[in-house]
Amino acid sequence: MTRSTLARGLVLAQLLTAFACLPVLAESVPHNINEIVALALKHSAELSALKKEADAKHSLAIQAGTRTNPTLELQGSTGSLTGSPEERTVSIGINQELSLYGKLQLRREVGQREAESLQRQRDNAARLLRDEVSTLGLDYLLASKRQELATDLVKLNRELVVIAEERFKAGDIPELDLNLAKVELTRAESRLLEAGREQTTLRIKIASLTGLSESDIKLSDTFSTPKVSPMPQDLVKMALSTRPDLLALSRERDKTETENRLAKAEALPNLTAGLFAQWQRSSVEVGGMSSTSSDTQLGLRLSMPIPVFDRNLNGQAAARSRLDAADSRKLALERSITAEVEAAVSRMSASERILTIFEQGIMPQLKENLKLTQEAYRIGEVGILSVIDEQKKFFEVNDSYLTAQYNKRVASIKLETAVATDLTGGVK
Repeated sequence: MTRSTLARGLVLAQLLTAFACLPVLAESVPHNINEIVALALKHSAELSALKKEADAKHSLAIQAGTRTNPTLELQGSTGSLTGSPEERTVSIGINQELSLYGKLQLRREVGQREAESLQRQRDNAARLLRDEVSTLGLDYLLASKRQELATDLVKLNRELVVIAEERFKAGDIPELDLNLAKVELTRAESRLLEAGREQTTLRIKIASLTGLSESDIKLSDTFSTPKVSPMPQDLVKMALSTRPDLLALSRERDKTETENRLAKAEALPNLTAGLFAQWQRSSVEVGGMSSTSSDTQLGLRLSMPIPVFDRNLNGQAAARSRLDAADSRKLALERSITAEVEAAVSRMSASERILTIFEQGIMPQLKENLKLTQEAYRIGEVGILSVIDEQKKFFEVNDSYLTAQYNKRVASIKLETAVATDLTGGVK
């Protein structure tokens, strides 16, 4: 073997070692739900589109408040075709429409209120997306906990099969008991597969919302929730002052109010002012003698439409109707928000009571009962059906306990969404 061949072999070995280490380096890093939500907000195409639409409306608002361009007028005439070649006239003028009664400012305000409404709609879309992703993260966390519980149940049933095989070989139990233990093991393994399948489905949904790869999704959260300190009436007041959908509707109402003022102003016409300069050359004949003269004139021209036929009465009526409709929608949304917050508080309170029952009255004795039943079966004091029933109870109660923890955390998320404020004091 030459030195070059040996060197190539060493390089190849190092590359293979490096590639073998890649899966370890690429191992998924646990994220918490807040990080998942932040990624979803950053990745959302809808939020990006709403922001761009708001920016566009803001630009249009500035344009709506811009004065119209002046008009340049040029005019010339000659007497060559009428037998007076010495006579000609040339004039030049500039006309500017003057918007009166604050119309330009009102148009700009209308556009600004519309842009602000779109921005609040974007905030509301972010609020709903935060709720969706947070709930989805809790669904994934619940599926992970259920998978761990299913793994524990498989382990328990495998231990039960081992004990049943030992007792069957010793002639202490019939073959039916051994078969029952094996059936329960198969059912436990089926639950484990189902839990894994559910986790995979949720992982795909989270990946589509956050832009993460499926292998990078791993949550480090627990089901613990902060204590809600404000009273329900305080939470309602907080929601009415922070909910972005209500703020968007308020901006829409401000827009319609400004449109109402603009409709009244539109009933009065604008003034057009113009400056002009005119140069005129004329010829006069007296007694066979002709005389030519030149004149230069400067002047001011004012014009205004007479509001005889169109006083924008229908436009004013439409603006008043839109304002009344905006008031009605705002009142309806305020009532809906109040009911939503009260329902979320009630759900939170009920989930806390249910969880307390599990933690204080059910869970402390559950594991001890299972151990005692397993030991009693080992020494032949109870039959295998008692162990199977106790294991089923252990799985079902633990699953219900996980569901109670999940429901409390979801209730907290829903309350935060309803109030549009997280429980630590930040606006959502």
